[in-house]
Amino acid sequence: MSVVFVNGRVYLGPGRSAEALVAKHGRIAAVGDLGALRRDFSNAHPIDMRGGLLTPGFADAHCHFLWWAIQATRLDLSETTAVEAALTKIESHAKTLREDAWILGGKFDKNLWGRWPNREELDRVSRGHPAVLRSRDGHSRWANSRALAVAGVTRDTATPEGGEIERDASGQPTGIVRENAIRLLDAVIPQPTRDEVRRALRSGQGEAVSRGLTSIHDLDNPMPDAHRGFQDLLDVGGLHLRVHMGIPHARLDAALDLGIKTGLGNEWLQFSNLKIFTDGALGSQTAALEEPYEGTDYRGVLTIDRAQLRTDVQRAAEGGIALAIHAIGDRAVRVALDAIEAAGGSRGRLRHRLEHIQLIRDDDVERFVRLGVIASMQPIHAPSDRDIADRYWGARCARAYPWRSLRDAGVRLAFGSDAPVEPIDPLLGMYAAIARKRPTDARPWYPEQRITLDDAIAGYTSGAAFALAREAELGALEVGKWCDAVVLARDIFREPAETLLDPGLVRATITAGEVRYDGGLG
Repeated sequence: MSVVFVNGRVYLGPGRSAEALVAKHGRIAAVGDLGALRRDFSNAHPIDMRGGLLTPGFADAHCHFLWWAIQATRLDLSETTAVEAALTKIESHAKTLREDAWILGGKFDKNLWGRWPNREELDRVSRGHPAVLRSRDGHSRWANSRALAVAGVTRDTATPEGGEIERDASGQPTGIVRENAIRLLDAVIPQPTRDEVRRALRSGQGEAVSRGLTSIHDLDNPMPDAHRGFQDLLDVGGLHLRVHMGIPHARLDAALDLGIKTGLGNEWLQFSNLKIFTDGALGSQTAALEEPYEGTDYRGVLTIDRAQLRTDVQRAAEGGIALAIHAIGDRAVRVALDAIEAAGGSRGRLRHRLEHIQLIRDDDVERFVRLGVIASMQPIHAPSDRDIADRYWGARCARAYPWRSLRDAGVRLAFGSDAPVEPIDPLLGMYAAIARKRPTDARPWYPEQRITLDDAIAGYTSGAAFALAREAELGALEVGKWCDAVVLARDIFREPAETLLDPGLVRATITAGEVRYDGGLG
């Protein structure tokens, strides 16, 4: 079957557009003048865009999809602005749980609360349930005494390398653990069942597709059954997103033993990059910096030994697995680039990338180009983090979240959300990239780092496809590529930037030529 998209504008790239597009057998068969396409494809079924704009389908180049989907079913503290408000919400939630259940969820932000909470506070409201709550950035956990006991975390527990167990003056754990130490708690948390995973993924997919997403890069998912869950959807014809599954660092040996390489899979479900962490996060003040955090002598946490990093980067590259290295602070960025350089940089279809790059030294920018390293960034982090970045990084923020500097240097950009840290909505990310402010802010934050709307769209389309070495089949509305597209209700190139914030902007989402979300087509 063939379809023709009519009565709208087809976006083909900067300064280029067409009247209509034909899809046949899931791929783009023709793009051009409406009259000519109707003549050449007279049997094509028309899809009325109702004056909308057809763009390539959006990709989220960095998310934790199952974690995000499961989190939607758990306790959410993201809107609480004080510890006391969070405790009230936790106690109410605890009253709804069966006797053997854990209190899970979180998304708390200690920067909004003004301090870290402790286990005694959590003990008072958890009604005997073990409780482990994640910080908003995912790099810290808040546990009560029962959860610490189940995990065997006591005053005598050694702090794991690259981690932190916060302790009080007597040496007892306070209930806050960070970075590699969170594994002690995560190892004892009950995992969702296979059926719970399927339900969460199906629900999450529906929401993601309604936001215009046609592809995701699911990196280092903390849930062990994510790949099987997506495979279950694929087996019954229910997978409508193109899913690229990252390989957790802990599974490098298994991946190499099995011969898993980047790109293994089919057009819907593939393995992508090996995810390695080099540091923590700004929100937990564990991102590794060259110079100390403002007002301290603390430079954050390198979560992996440099020699081990180089060894594992080399092993992965030799095994045909591209790298996706988490590096937020400028010290972590430098360490990650050093490891990639030692392994020979990107080569051919083996394209390495750094994730986040929220602070970078000027002399490391050109290394991205020289080494062929992709900058995988999340624009929405900049307006969300601006207050704590100013507080902890000071004048260094002039080189923070440097999309424009990297783009102008010739670095390939791939954009994502980091969901569940931020909403899984590419249009919000585009707004952040071009406005560099929150909707309520009077002025942009370091406006010289803003990019154009064309560049922002590229980050969520062609840039994300290039990062996967799939640019020949995804990322642009070109003949021969998969017809993965989005119909926007308004032409965002002819409207104010705030149009991107319209929750009804996505009119339809199409993958492989089929409408997967219909929010009002003709």
